[in-house]
Amino acid sequence: MPNMARRTAATFAMRANKLAVFLLGALCAAGAEYRPVSEKATLRSFVLTAAPSGWISFVAEKRDGGKFAVYSLQRGGDRYLLQEGNRPVREFRHPVSGAAIRPSMGGWDQIFPRTEAETLTVLGHVYKRSGAANATVPMAAETVYLQPDLLIGPASNSKQKDETRRYDTSEYTYVRMDESDYRTMATAGVSCVRVDTEQAVWAEKLGMFYYGTAALPYPEMMYRPQYLGPVLYLDEPAVGTRDSVIRPRMAKDSSLRKSLTPAYVLEAFREHFAESAKRNSTALMGQLRARKDIDVGTMEFRQANLYDWETMEATAGYALSRDKVVPAAFVWEPAGRIGTRRTVPEFNMNYGTRFPLQPHVVPTIVNGFLRGAARATGKEWGISIYGAVERSDAPYWLTKAYDEGATRFFFWDNYQLACVPFQEVLAHARHLRAHAMAHPRTQAAPRAELAIVIPAGYNLGHVFQGKGLLWGLPELNRERSTAAGSTYGEVMSAAFLEMEKAMREGTRFDVLWDLPELPVNGYGRVVRITEGARTGRTATGPGPAVALTISGGEGGWYTGHAASTADLFYTAGADATGVYRNARFYWELYGPNEEDMQIIPPGETVRFHAPKPGVYRVRAAAMDSEGRTTVIWREIR
Repeated sequence: MPNMARRTAATFAMRANKLAVFLLGALCAAGAEYRPVSEKATLRSFVLTAAPSGWISFVAEKRDGGKFAVYSLQRGGDRYLLQEGNRPVREFRHPVSGAAIRPSMGGWDQIFPRTEAETLTVLGHVYKRSGAANATVPMAAETVYLQPDLLIGPASNSKQKDETRRYDTSEYTYVRMDESDYRTMATAGVSCVRVDTEQAVWAEKLGMFYYGTAALPYPEMMYRPQYLGPVLYLDEPAVGTRDSVIRPRMAKDSSLRKSLTPAYVLEAFREHFAESAKRNSTALMGQLRARKDIDVGTMEFRQANLYDWETMEATAGYALSRDKVVPAAFVWEPAGRIGTRRTVPEFNMNYGTRFPLQPHVVPTIVNGFLRGAARATGKEWGISIYGAVERSDAPYWLTKAYDEGATRFFFWDNYQLACVPFQEVLAHARHLRAHAMAHPRTQAAPRAELAIVIPAGYNLGHVFQGKGLLWGLPELNRERSTAAGSTYGEVMSAAFLEMEKAMREGTRFDVLWDLPELPVNGYGRVVRITEGARTGRTATGPGPAVALTISGGEGGWYTGHAASTADLFYTAGADATGVYRNARFYWELYGPNEEDMQIIPPGETVRFHAPKPGVYRVRAAAMDSEGRTTVIWREIR
């Protein structure tokens, strides 16, 4: 069965065939043979030839008798060939641009010598010239077409035994994927997979990128463009900051709940992010050093192809600007039951906007953060799909991100409601691949004309995407005051109103944190939102007429009831049966202190608890089918 890369190349047959017409082998100029100084070196010898034509040949023999050869041309052309043992010589190319595809893990200068010298350090060991030798660049017997700008794949190397959706948050049973599953994924358009050592062989044959193990033939694995390393991403450093740093600190020191600010969390994030980046970028070298069958000597480099898989999209600019190498990209992870019919009403009811109830709204806002970060840093971005994402939105989110320049597309395929079942992963991959084949990227996506710059540390939250809890913390709710006298909600409202205006006018926009290390260049217009921003808008009146009553009960329990004859819509996401039921009203409870806030499960009649003495404020909001909102406050003691 032909692999996905071959099928993709066939789609662009005329172009690919032009690029694939090469002369037969090319004779390289005389080179030199090298032998190791230490017996611990993996290579018994190698021949290095740097020809005037621009070809560099690296032909090596291992101490165990194995052989491999690497051929690279970067001057006067762009080609990359690899031969392992007696296997056919393979050439790696991009099916659209024809560019050579080389390994992306980094450390290239430490594993591939390019000029002759009396001594060379390769793979962490010193080698001395032992005599003259030469090499011939062979003709490629096989071309592997790879698209590093279109990585599509699931998070795991297992699938669900029973793929029936678990909307009730129960857990699936998982089984390890076999070779037929990898063939099925390749056929569907999946191009990047997690593997163990046996699965790596299947992925390699099928022309897929793969990662997940460092127990592969060494050092050949280092020269394989398809191998991406033992790990591929930083796992939610912003969420980790909240859950592993901030919440434990508040548990130990209750006064922190009162003094907590976005700036404080940002400082904690800086430290936690640095630890995460260091840990993951050194995983490859750490696992190689742990192997008993090899000695990496002095070789040391950070894995360069990692991406930051993160829920809090506003952190993208910070993450990508920290370092020139790590991470190489930012992939947005949608948390909670996000979707048009939940998140857009929440934006409108909580920020005073009037976004239409249309699928372009949420991805336009999220992509603005990701695209802006990538533009400012010269790096890449992507999105992922989770099981709780509104299912009707997901296909559009994928193609919209592709059209706007995204290069990474992943699917979370485990853990209860977060899981995208295997067949849905395949369906999404087919959908995106078909779109990419119909719209090959031969030029950069259109750039945004407007930059909306917000205070560093402000964001859309976590699971509470449209509800306005900065960093997903109730302590940083919309009603809390900034140092400049406005509220967090007013600051974000000012930003959202600029986004709404830009969408209405058809203006492309990026959103960036206001950081000295994050340049805001090349835009026709820049709008800066400050911590003193005041919009005065909490609703888009005249909104629907709403009648509200609050009645007290025993033990601090209260009942709220809202009623309206207007055409209202708001859902908190699919229920336990997978149905998006109309709850109509959104409720919150603030007090008795400024840092105290709780989200009340939505509905026409709700029940909530005010456990401590003091003054509380109940907030109920509704949105009609035109996007107009009504907000009502009630005070209880």
